[in-house]
Amino acid sequence: MSKSKLMSLDEAVASVNDGDQVALGGWIFNAQPMALVRALIRKGVRDLNLIPAPGSIAPDMLIGAGCARSTACVFISFEQFGLAPHFRRQAEAGTLKVYELDGPGIAGGLRAGICDLPWSPIPDLGTDLPRHTPEHYWPLPTKPGERKLLAAAAIKPDVCLLHAQQADEYGNVQYLASPFFDAMLAQASRRVIVSVDRIVSTDTIRKSNHLTKLPSALVDVIVEAPYGAHPASSPSLYGADELHLKEYVRASASAEAFAAYLKRYVSNAAAHADYLDALGGARLASLAVSETNLT
Repeated sequence: MSKSKLMSLDEAVASVNDGDQVALGGWIFNAQPMALVRALIRKGVRDLNLIPAPGSIAPDMLIGAGCARSTACVFISFEQFGLAPHFRRQAEAGTLKVYELDGPGIAGGLRAGICDLPWSPIPDLGTDLPRHTPEHYWPLPTKPGERKLLAAAAIKPDVCLLHAQQADEYGNVQYLASPFFDAMLAQASRRVIVSVDRIVSTDTIRKSNHLTKLPSALVDVIVEAPYGAHPASSPSLYGADELHLKEYVRASASAEAFAAYLKRYVSNAAAHADYLDALGGARLASLAVSETNLT
């Protein structure tokens, strides 16, 4: 008989240790695993090595809260709201080690991790990344006239934090829109923790099995966290909260303001329901969308 993989937020992150390599799924302001990130900050983990898919507030908040010592990333961006404040500040100060990657580098590294290989070949696009990030790129021998190739070092995160729209209690995870890099991150990682906006029955999963992007065999822990991606979006359920993202950017302008932000939305919101209460029902209702792929 299948065993339930449902846990609370605190139980889910209990296995994340100082110094772990932590992958973060989603894509910029889509499906950021924010409820799990806030739980990690409350736990007080330190010296994490972050591997975000092109991300925004999830890695930036961990960096600002003092939880990270490095990141290997393509970019961390706040798009229309400017540069990621804590990522930029600490990268410029040298207090955060940044390993610069490009799309082929992270995809090739994950492929190598998935296949349990030390590296994977990728095309040499002519960048200077091998010079800046020799830990992740090095040239491969090629014959005259052949396309130049690089080796992309394997990426094997200790733990992967993801957010999706729904799952059953056994860990069959469904996405109502693009899974982005999430499936590759999950396959390459040693442990996979997924928060979802709702738990549904296994019968519901079977009726729309084309939406299952992460089968139970890939998932270690499931957490039910409605609006668990907030202030990012959860595609087909709710949009990104631009007012809150602006509040975050303003609060990130000074250490005092950011400490107050973390106190209100992280330390004083020990339960996920407390965080939702701090936002207010009217705010959350205004973000809801009516799109669906359940056909």
